[in-house]
Amino acid sequence: MNKSEKAIVAILVALLCGWFWFTKKQQAEYEKAYAQYLAEHPELAAQAEGGDSEASGQNDGAGAAAQGSDGVAAGQKSASLSAWDGTVDNAAPTPPAVPERTLEAGNDDLRIVLTSRGGAVKSATLPGYPRTLDENSPPVSFDFSSSPALSLEGVSGLGAADGDFSLSEIAPEKLPRGAAGGVEARCRTASGLSLVRRATWASQGFAVKVEDTFVNEGAAPVGIDAMAVALGPVSSVSAADLDRDLGVDASIERPDGKRETPQQSLSAAFFKGGPTFASAFGAAGGGCQAATLPPGAPVSAQTRLDGRIDWVAVRERFFVEVLTPGTAGVSLETRIERAADSQTGAPISLSSVGGALGFASSQLAPGQSLARSYSLYLGPKKMSELRKEGAGHLAIMRFGTWSWFCRYLLDLLNFIHRFVPNYGWAIVVLTLVVRLVMLPISRKSARSMRKMAEIQPQIKALQEKYKDDPRKLQQEQMRLYSENHVNPLSGCLPMLLQLPVFVALFTVLRSAVELRYAPWLWIADLSEPENCFRETIGFGVNFLPIAMAVTMTLQSRLTPSAGDAQQQKMMTVMMPVMMLVMCYNFASALGLYWSVSQALAIAGMLWARRGAGKTGGNSGQPGVTVEPPVRETRQMRRERERRGAAGV
Repeated sequence: MNKSEKAIVAILVALLCGWFWFTKKQQAEYEKAYAQYLAEHPELAAQAEGGDSEASGQNDGAGAAAQGSDGVAAGQKSASLSAWDGTVDNAAPTPPAVPERTLEAGNDDLRIVLTSRGGAVKSATLPGYPRTLDENSPPVSFDFSSSPALSLEGVSGLGAADGDFSLSEIAPEKLPRGAAGGVEARCRTASGLSLVRRATWASQGFAVKVEDTFVNEGAAPVGIDAMAVALGPVSSVSAADLDRDLGVDASIERPDGKRETPQQSLSAAFFKGGPTFASAFGAAGGGCQAATLPPGAPVSAQTRLDGRIDWVAVRERFFVEVLTPGTAGVSLETRIERAADSQTGAPISLSSVGGALGFASSQLAPGQSLARSYSLYLGPKKMSELRKEGAGHLAIMRFGTWSWFCRYLLDLLNFIHRFVPNYGWAIVVLTLVVRLVMLPISRKSARSMRKMAEIQPQIKALQEKYKDDPRKLQQEQMRLYSENHVNPLSGCLPMLLQLPVFVALFTVLRSAVELRYAPWLWIADLSEPENCFRETIGFGVNFLPIAMAVTMTLQSRLTPSAGDAQQQKMMTVMMPVMMLVMCYNFASALGLYWSVSQALAIAGMLWARRGAGKTGGNSGQPGVTVEPPVRETRQMRRERERRGAAGV
């Protein structure tokens, strides 16, 4: 490894250490602020201790299996908080005697089925998104039969199990401004508490605006217990989508007043030390190792998050359910179902993920009313649609560290798609735009690398002359670089600049719903690997990763080298092979971008080499071609060392 490569490695290590230091500092600041917040609120400190004991029990493999009949660990309940504790009543609710009635309504983008059981959403359908690639495929749908979305929990007589609502469409003249349709649901309990729910929607879009009005129609005060609004369970839509994409996101206010959007999934917890979906089943492993199912694990599990929660999202890879209340909730319970046929010792396979957003209790005097509003989004995980719900909802895209850059790239791709109707060709144009932006840097790097190749014989002479004086050798090399205006690190600059672009595009092109089932030439779905000839030969052949490896090899051979010949040869082989193995099963859109980018880079290098040959390179003498230095082979180096030892 030469000095320039060592410098690059040192810079990368320093950046990595700096990032670890920054995240550690942020975590320490948060834990300090949270400890201070708990000190000021003793009742919350007691609740936090209960949650910690539950999490540790789950991690030991026994906590999840030892939950009570209501599905909530005992450590999660606290009488000091007027928050929903996951229970409706000690006795099972009595279902209404009348049969269930449903009403289908909505717009061209979203069709929902409302049920008289709780006045909630029983199912939702997205007509514009087919479930599979088949021509006659049914549309994507959400099935909330087991736990209807927007059903109330904790209020006797108004829930999905014991509430009987009347359903009717709202007359056009009674709709609020901007609404194209709506449904009204009404129910009255034996205590005199009535609920009027009005759900409306626009002519386009995937959002349902809901307003609940509680009215005490009795002669005595009525208490509304701490309650929750359910989020329907979401499963992976396509068989190709993995259950690791199932997760819950939330917007929560930190003790220092800042907003956070933590997530929970198989390997991630809302906060450090909290339960993941895997640990909620008492599973071991996680991260790079698959979490395995322990003996006696329950089929379903729950976890709890307390705090000021502004919205909750239950998501899979391409589609999401988002509940945004008008006033912040006080708790969130996530509900996880695993595949019932999962075997002990096998990796956990999730079936669905849901949840419920809790609210504090309230008291209504006779004739008094209480209004609560929500926005329920049921649709694609698409930036343009999530922006309508609020700027903070873009965190649902889960773009990671480079989220701001990912958003710009996705916006640019969608802008290009306005003029280029096929997303495959739009990616080609996007690649061309990225290469054009980096063209000045690439040209400067190519010139610097040619100069490095030209002075290579002088560097070899210096290495031979000062082989016993490393300090003097370094000084002479730096002097030589300065005299020839060469920067040894400039050759790596384009690659370093392309790294965030590659990482950002990997994230965007894999999770962008715009690329779902988007075709290009022989590719049927740009969001998935090509998988050519799978039916014929039994495994999928992906041509774009192979093309990516070939173009990387060609680019390495065309790049002027100033380092050790054997080392360069090793890198020429290792890097393409490593990228081929890593990216072989990635989304074909990523392989398309990288292959086109490499092809454009090769074309640019060939053009620059042709121009250098005509003008005589950088020698300053017309018609004189600078011959590249001969690469020293291992046999040549041994012969030179033998002659040096013999004094020849």
